[in-house]
Amino acid sequence: MKAFFLGICILVSGLDAFSQRNEEKVQRLRFCGYRYKDTALLRRQFEQQLAFLQVRDGDTIVDVGTSSGAYIGAINVIAGFKNVHFILLDIDSGCLNRSKVNNMIAHYEALRGSPFNNSISFVVNRIDSLWLPLNSQKRMWMFNTLHEIPDKAGIIRQMATVLQPGGELIIAELLATEKRKIHGGCKKPLVTGWN
Repeated sequence: MKAFFLGICILVSGLDAFSQRNEEKVQRLRFCGYRYKDTALLRRQFEQQLAFLQVRDGDTIVDVGTSSGAYIGAINVIAGFKNVHFILLDIDSGCLNRSKVNNMIAHYEALRGSPFNNSISFVVNRIDSLWLPLNSQKRMWMFNTLHEIPDKAGIIRQMATVLQPGGELIIAELLATEKRKIHGGCKKPLVTGWN
């Protein structure tokens, strides 16, 4: 009986050590973008946005300027939708690549405590081409990216040509204020209008 109990204690302590090593490994995964570690903070940050975005089961959503897709990972932690396909687009292959996207997914699935019920693919595009077929998408998002693009009207025209008739384009951007004119992350000027 003592040997059996000792065996269980060793097994449990071994599993605990494995769990701690796995958590440390997940926290060190490299990807570009937000690295939230607290689901309560995620809910405070993103619940209102999710309500506005109205993501539905079966949707396909293109996220333009996504980096490693961290926004998509973050909302997947707290969202209840299933079978949504996200297409991640960015011009930076140093951030948008298989390794960093997989790391982002692993980080946010670990935070969620279960695998996502949604799929993710990605396209490394160019500033002059989204590399998506014309009239092919119903929903596109661009969050916190427009200020980085020199030809703002041009990228919006490109997105409009990719959208199907009646499609939805959501652009969210921090606007410059008297006190804050430069984006804290990329150090580029914030949008003040069509500059």
